[in-house]
Amino acid sequence: MFPIKIALVSKVTDVQFDELSRVATALTMQVSRDVTPLWGIAATVEAFHAQFPPGYWPMFVVANLPPTEGGFHLTKHNQPYAKVEVGAHWSLAASHELIEMLVDPSGNRLVAGPELQVQNGHVVENADKRVEYLVEACDPCEAPDFAYIVEDVIVSDFFTPHYHDPVVSPGTKYSFTGALKKPRDVLKGGYISWFDPENQTVRQVKYIGNSPVVVDPEASFENAAQKAGRHLSLREYINNHTRTETMLSSWAEKSDIAKTQKVRHTALQAASKYKTSLYPV
Repeated sequence: MFPIKIALVSKVTDVQFDELSRVATALTMQVSRDVTPLWGIAATVEAFHAQFPPGYWPMFVVANLPPTEGGFHLTKHNQPYAKVEVGAHWSLAASHELIEMLVDPSGNRLVAGPELQVQNGHVVENADKRVEYLVEACDPCEAPDFAYIVEDVIVSDFFTPHYHDPVVSPGTKYSFTGALKKPRDVLKGGYISWFDPENQTVRQVKYIGNSPVVVDPEASFENAAQKAGRHLSLREYINNHTRTETMLSSWAEKSDIAKTQKVRHTALQAASKYKTSLYPV
């Protein structure tokens, strides 16, 4: 298996190189331990000060992402890269972008399934209509409530290849943490997007507050690409038109996972200090 090389680069002074390296190590561990067995994708993440060698897909930590710019991008040569907005828990966003970039480097991977509807506050499937779902491995379970910790770094939950199975199968795992319970499940704070081939539109089921709703980011994907003045991948389009009130990098700040992470980080620092003292130089 040929591993994909990811370069993690900070463009802000708020993230020092030691923190960048710590997150890169945790992301490599998440991929090798959790993602690879499920998706068959191998990758390593390395921290770089500024420049990085050829052959790497970069992921930049930046000061902010404008409302019209999402985290996933393609160069003019269709090479993927990502931007992550800095925040107290930017590792959650970095994990999210990393996994989605690995699972679908083109930003256009689609899989067919029944259209979703919301009836009486519940998401149901319309078996009479088939649409094409964009494979965004973290979006349905992206909220901090479903994140987990690798070492002392917060990382994103992600769905498994069974997420787009035609029917529920007992004992099947639909996300790494088990938070997703069935195909095309959407958790609070998450969303799922699909392309309707009949009318060339993109639609979503998205949790707004405590209720799922069907939203239409824009009337036509083709019109949106024309407005941008360039080719857009479907994921770029979705990212540009689906902004949460709080970015992932800051979303986790008051969550239970953040409290656990703080305790874990303090404990590991103390353990590191003791462990280092055992090896006098």
